[in-house]
Parts: sequence; C-alpha cells; structure tokens
Amino acid sequence: MSTDDELLDEQQKRFLKRHWKMTIVFVAVFAVAVSAAVLVLLWFVENAQATALLPSTLGEFTVGYLITFILHVIFWELLFVGSWVLVIVVVIYLKWYSKLPEEERLGKTKRGSREEGDAIGFLIGVFWLIIIWTSGRWDLAFNAWTLTDWVISWLTAVGWVFVVFGIPIAIYFIYWIVNERKQET
Repeated sequence: MSTDDELLDEQQKRFLKRHWKMTIVFVAVFAVAVSAAVLVLLWFVENAQATALLPSTLGEFTVGYLITFILHVIFWELLFVGSWVLVIVVVIYLKWYSKLPEEERLGKTKRGSREEGDAIGFLIGVFWLIIIWTSGRWDLAFNAWTLTDWVISWLTAVGWVFVVFGIPIAIYFIYWIVNERKQET
C-alpha cells in the first residue's frame, strides 16, 4: 500500500471517529432497510406462487420466469423499500453534510481495482441471455437442460464477448504499434 493510500485510510478513520453518531444512524437505517427488503422479498415470493406468476417448483422455472421474477422483485423493492429509504438517507445526509466544516468534507476517493472489473461479468451475462433467447431455450424449463448445454451456452457467451470487444481492441493495439514504429523511425 502506498503512503497516499495509508494517508487516505487514516483520514477516513479520523472522520469516522469524529462522527460516530452519524455512522450509527446510517448503520441503523441500513439495518432497517435490509430487514424491510427481506420481508418484501418473502412477501413477494409467497404471493408470486399463490397467484401463479411463477411455478412453485424450481424445476419448472425457465429463463423467462427468472427474468420476470427478478424484474418484479426489483419493482416491489423499489416501491416498498427504496422510496422511503432514499428520502430518509438524502435528508439526513444533506442536513448533516451541510453542517460539516469545509476541511472535513470528504472528496472523491479512488476506486478499487475490484470495482473497475465488474463490467465483464455483466456483459457475459447479457450475452448469455441473448444466446438463450436466440437458441429458443428462453421458455425451456431448467430441469430439461443438461450440464453440457449450460456450460456450452456460457462458453459461447464468453466467446462472443471476446469477439465483439476483443477484435476492436486488437485492431486498436495493432494500429498503436504501427504508429509507434513510425514515430521511432
């Protein structure tokens, strides 16, 4: 760890020690929000099965059911939890932050390398969904899939991500190498 990172960590620790009451308030709001989110999730799972929005056994699930389930959960979580949590957090934060002296306000921190690499997994997931859709397996129950089908579909998604993004990157790299050689001569 560099000295800049150590200094930033020390500043963050001092900041949390000075403002421990607000830290407790934010942790309490977070705990209540997580509890509410779990209750909303359990409520939705029970109602989704009772209203036949989703099958009651996992073997009958399809990718279409899974996407429908995820979208409905996101909607109900935003409606029943996100709406009031967002308002409470913004109000508390703005009232508290406006009272802070200028030297105590935290600037933007540097993102970690782990946070910067999350896009590739998302892209592979999107390509996998497209492959499932185009191959006609969208409404095929998961119990009809073989492990080989599942692995091949994921490997195909990885391959398409490399094709779609790897070829332009390779072309740019070759272009860069050629220009570097021209500048050297």
